[in-house]
Amino acid sequence: MKKVASSLTVLIVFAFLLASCNLPFFGGGQSLDENAINTLVAQTLAANPALIPPTPEVVVPTVAQIPTITPAPLATVAIPNTPLPTEDTCNRASWVTDVTALDGSIFLSNVAFTKTWRIKNVGSCTWNTNYAVIYSSGDQMSAPAATPLLGSVPPGATVDLSVNMKSPAANGKYKGYFLLRSDTGLVFGTGSTYMYPLYAQIEVSKLMIIPDLDFSGMFELLPLETLVYDFGTNYCIGNWRNATAPGFLACPGAKTDTSGFVVRNDSPKLQNNQTYNGVAILTHPQWIDGGSISGTFPLITVENGMKFRARIGCGYDGLACTVRFFLRYRVEGGTLEQLGQWDVKYTDAPVVLDVDLSSLAGKKINFVLQVATVDSSAQDWAHWVNPRIIK
Repeated sequence: MKKVASSLTVLIVFAFLLASCNLPFFGGGQSLDENAINTLVAQTLAANPALIPPTPEVVVPTVAQIPTITPAPLATVAIPNTPLPTEDTCNRASWVTDVTALDGSIFLSNVAFTKTWRIKNVGSCTWNTNYAVIYSSGDQMSAPAATPLLGSVPPGATVDLSVNMKSPAANGKYKGYFLLRSDTGLVFGTGSTYMYPLYAQIEVSKLMIIPDLDFSGMFELLPLETLVYDFGTNYCIGNWRNATAPGFLACPGAKTDTSGFVVRNDSPKLQNNQTYNGVAILTHPQWIDGGSISGTFPLITVENGMKFRARIGCGYDGLACTVRFFLRYRVEGGTLEQLGQWDVKYTDAPVVLDVDLSSLAGKKINFVLQVATVDSSAQDWAHWVNPRIIK
């Protein structure tokens, strides 16, 4: 191919030179013009086709020859499912009406009476005679700690529940709170969260009250701490749980229970080698790293000026104790909120709590006492000494 191209190039150049120099051709003495040169080249190529350079072949790949690029499939990322707590639909009650000793009833002092509530079983379990109405808080008015049900109450049925009581000796207004307790020890009540207590509200009067008689300014008022709710005395009114299924813990528990336990430990000796008078709740979280224990108490209507007070610390000789205390709450039917948290080590001094509750005034609150492990769960004997709400 190179030789053919060279011959063709020489021929064209030669013809071009002839035209440029007007050289005589075949003795005619005339110059060849451009058309004559082109004609001469064409005739030469026609006489010898081998001098025509071949046209380069353009190869167009077929579809089958084009490689197909298949994208690699993306890896599937598994989204873990977050387990939701199982809602308890077994033990639920709904208040219908007061039958006897209506709110504000006036009694003479030391008079026996019976308080009766009409209640509907709106849960999925039958209440048997191992269920009971139990005293929760407020003025007990000689009521028993527990009054068993007299018969079975199936779901959807209505029953009158009665508690025998006695009016106090002193004049004044009195209000006592009561809840239901299941045959497994679960405490429950009414309302949207099924933790709202029943109550008996009366007034005791031995004398005729003369209206418009003003005694103001006659007596000096002394600033005293008024007890509103005692968590220590009512510690088993709370529903105690750990963070794993099934979660529910017996109250009182056993100190050897690795699921966590709650017991009463009055006049406890804490890590500073001091003994404190009063009622203490000893709570030990579940015996695992990150274990916890929490107690949810019945609804309390908070008023302006109320405070939560307690002393928290580790039990004496619990050298490995390192815990985190939480004071939490739920507004009726709401989410879990937090009022404060405090880390306590055995080498620290006990902590005195004085938490103002005024921001919750006017709301119905379930208070939650919780303790969680910080490092190891060993010897986490966490004490709530005299936990209470005062005004």
